[in-house]
Amino acid sequence: MSEVEIENTITNCQLVGVPYSTVLKAIEATDSDPFTMTIRCKAEWAAIAQCVNQGIDAYLEACFIKGTDIFDNGYCEVSPQSLCVLLRRLGDTEFKATDDHSADELWDAATSLQSSILMVLGIDDCGTYVGREAMGLE
Repeated sequence: MSEVEIENTITNCQLVGVPYSTVLKAIEATDSDPFTMTIRCKAEWAAIAQCVNQGIDAYLEACFIKGTDIFDNGYCEVSPQSLCVLLRRLGDTEFKATDDHSADELWDAATSLQSSILMVLGIDDCGTYVGREAMGLE
């Protein structure tokens, strides 16, 4: 009997499943290891915090590798595997309202951030890696 490996996917804003392997290919092609970003939007930062602070989830994945990943006051350095988990969680987390943001505001910020990260990596809305040049970024 052969083993079947099921690959986790990220659901993007178009409700298209983007396989982790596509994201990992894009990270390699764009030399984005680690993926760095500076978050200035407070709602995006709050959404990231809720995604990272979940710990190990139902997929048995965590979004933070101690000593490798950095999430500090708006600055992020994210390893490839953690970025896949973060992107998945940005699309499927049931956000909780905070003192400063409603759950809907956090959802909007999360899906916007997820779309932006995928675009920067050269992944289109159909979940296909097309490269940064095809996305008009180079």
